[in-house]
Amino acid sequence: MNPEIKINVDKDGNFTIEAKNSSGGNCLSLTQPLEDALGGVDNREFKPEYRQSSLSSNQINLNQ
Repeated sequence: MNPEIKINVDKDGNFTIEAKNSSGGNCLSLTQPLEDALGGVDNREFKPEYRQSSLSSNQINLNQ
């Protein structure tokens, strides 16, 4: 599955950014440009997928 970014905006203008179909630190590289453009981050929550290695990282580790 391809990585996706989901942005939710509530009625007060508060927003959340969620990276989907991404593991490891890839989510941060996907959301960072949006975070910067929108003025930074007040609160960051990591999903369990964040602690998983990405497939490309696993491939690199296995080939070394």
